[in-house]
Amino acid sequence: MPKKNSSKHKEPRKTVVEDTLLMKVVQKYFKLAGVVSAVWLVGYFKFSVSWLWLLLVFYVWKERQNKSNEHRICISQQLATDEKSVILARVEDLPSWVNFPDVERAEWINKILSQMWPYIGEYVEKILRENVEQSIRASLPAAMQSFKFSKIDLGDIPPRIGGLKVYSQLRRDEIYMDLELNYSSDSNIAVSVKGINAGIKDLTIHGTLRVVMKPLINKMPLVGGVLVFFLKNPELNFDLTNLANAFDLPGLSDMLHSIIQEQIANFMVLPNRFPIKLAEDLDLNKLRYPQPEGVVRVKILEAKDLKKADIGITGKGKSDPYVIIKVGPKEMKTKVIGNSVAPVWNESFEMTVDSADGQLLYLEVFDEDPGKTDDELGRVSFDLSKLQDKGFEDEWLPLEDVKQGMIHVQLTWLWLANDPLELDRVVQQVLDQSTNEDRIHAAILLIFLDSAHNLPRAKKSLNEPCPQASLSVGQQKQESTIKYNTTDPRWEEHFRFMLHNPNQQNLELELKDTKAKKSIGSKLIKLKELLGANDMVLDQKFHIKTSESGCYVQMRMCLRVLTPNANPEWIYPDESLITDTTEDIKINGTSVDEIGENYAFSTASSCSKKNLAEVSEPINITKQKSTQPLEEVVKSVEPETRYRKQASGTGSYNLGRIQMTIRYSLQRERLIVVVHKCSNLKPVQGDSKNLADPYVKLYLLPDKSSASKKRTKIIKDNLNPVFDETFEYQVSQQEMAKRTLEITVKNDVGMFSSTETLMGKALLKLSNMDICKAITEWIDLAPENTAKPISFESDV
Repeated sequence: MPKKNSSKHKEPRKTVVEDTLLMKVVQKYFKLAGVVSAVWLVGYFKFSVSWLWLLLVFYVWKERQNKSNEHRICISQQLATDEKSVILARVEDLPSWVNFPDVERAEWINKILSQMWPYIGEYVEKILRENVEQSIRASLPAAMQSFKFSKIDLGDIPPRIGGLKVYSQLRRDEIYMDLELNYSSDSNIAVSVKGINAGIKDLTIHGTLRVVMKPLINKMPLVGGVLVFFLKNPELNFDLTNLANAFDLPGLSDMLHSIIQEQIANFMVLPNRFPIKLAEDLDLNKLRYPQPEGVVRVKILEAKDLKKADIGITGKGKSDPYVIIKVGPKEMKTKVIGNSVAPVWNESFEMTVDSADGQLLYLEVFDEDPGKTDDELGRVSFDLSKLQDKGFEDEWLPLEDVKQGMIHVQLTWLWLANDPLELDRVVQQVLDQSTNEDRIHAAILLIFLDSAHNLPRAKKSLNEPCPQASLSVGQQKQESTIKYNTTDPRWEEHFRFMLHNPNQQNLELELKDTKAKKSIGSKLIKLKELLGANDMVLDQKFHIKTSESGCYVQMRMCLRVLTPNANPEWIYPDESLITDTTEDIKINGTSVDEIGENYAFSTASSCSKKNLAEVSEPINITKQKSTQPLEEVVKSVEPETRYRKQASGTGSYNLGRIQMTIRYSLQRERLIVVVHKCSNLKPVQGDSKNLADPYVKLYLLPDKSSASKKRTKIIKDNLNPVFDETFEYQVSQQEMAKRTLEITVKNDVGMFSSTETLMGKALLKLSNMDICKAITEWIDLAPENTAKPISFESDV
């Protein structure tokens, strides 16, 4: 059957190609006739020859653009149909699997796509008509509400996957795949507005498409749902047809491209995702809008040796530099420093990161030229997954694509914590560190605006309103889309607000009738209410003050603290996507790890409640069907603690002590090491302040490679440094008995300094460690040649 359908489609396609060739001949004739007529009219009406030159310049530019687009489309379509010959002819267009060893060739996917393309085309047409058409119509003014797709033909050329990368070391209930998508189509899509037809053809899309399969479940179809989205705006190009050719002019064409790019971004570019539900009991909203992985704080300090973009009359050069910071589709801009090749900005920015793996932070430096295109002074990119692992970077980075120039930046990865006690500490840090030029915050507010109900009609006409929601926190204001002619609008939209101090800030929610241009009602919500809520989340009805009673908004508000401290409870949040009957826990039968990662470990410095990390004996459990939340059961457990709350003395060798927490995760097969702090360290010889600049280095012996090396940040001028940093080692349960953790406290010194660097050392045997427990202890530091292997159980 598919073959018959395919043959039926190909005969009309040949006729269409012949008609297209005839139309090109006719168009070329009229173009030449128009040029000749223009020359004749210029002479007949005695116009200046300058007008003729201007028309000639425009004509040459237009022809060059058309030829360039035709050549690009031709190559792209050839690549989609015969990749081998095109690759041999165009070495510079090699797919990513040729150059990157972690990217695999996926020819089998291309064969499947080719076979499924007719059916995919029908599915995409359904999405465009039922979802995208309504979204575009809602964003247009009232005079253009008749917008619709009059023709959708995706053509015969399917998308091509240039390479495929599968990510490992993720949560065990999800799979991430990045697909290098190259869609060079022979499509023809037409739209109609008030009887006026316009359209696009030869659409090309090139970008990295991420496919996330989560959660993995133990029943068919084994995958609960699929998320599809672009990590950043894809490269987009197309040709216009019918009356849309009027937009194919400088300025108008760019505006049209940006509008279509924005619509694609609103649909499936992070943080927006296109979800596909596979399991019946899957919560689609949680799948579509998961919690971000974190926030990256970018401090642009300064630059040096920048290119002199503007050459003055005297021959001396200058630049007016500024920096654009990009993460995904979002970008921010620093101020412009006039007349400098060594500018100093000292500005901070914060960007939400939905997915660190495969995501890059871009810094682009430009020279401002008012009235002209700004000159590029170089760019640099940084892998956010590496920053997520390291936590902090302070580097001078050389600018790429230019001969000279460096930029000095500080990058900090901030985790999203759900601990009110952590908020107090972070707010104080923000107050201590922030300046007038800094834009740093202590928390983030995540809002899911679901719907509103029972909104009042107009009093006289009884017309239904066209509601729009406006949300604001301080000077930050965001608005929802407009829902036309309804008293029960359903938005299902997400909003994010950065907060300085939730204890003192409020959320103002206002509903407006855009048709009558008046307010429907409002609601003021104090954000400090979230601090006392379970998991700092409020998911409920909020009653709106309106002219009629019974009006409310259904909304979910989630508060998260921005902290640089890595904690497994925050790194691996409990995201229950399957809305099935919960199995709660009672104390009486199995091991601690079956309760879950979220309640099995928390660092002592940031705990807001006693947790299972502090038990002296393994807790036993049995599962029982219950409606009581798991968290309430865990809260009821009051285990004894092995945590020694304070250090005494300077240790056995008078070199000080170090406080650490060690735990092994059976589920993830990882050794988790938390370096809390040191106390009573010995001042290093030669230090002018009789202090030290300590840091801690770890190795999991016998491995002394760079992969085994872990290192904390440096604490300047301190003999009692607080680190609170978490490190992980991938190691099996069987290998644990053969491993020893080497802990070295060192003093940071310059390259040419003769100051002693080693401040103390300890060797920790893991063979006697009880893997069911998380243990926090103080360890004595010893001289390098005196340190002997010890264990937590007896020798600490």
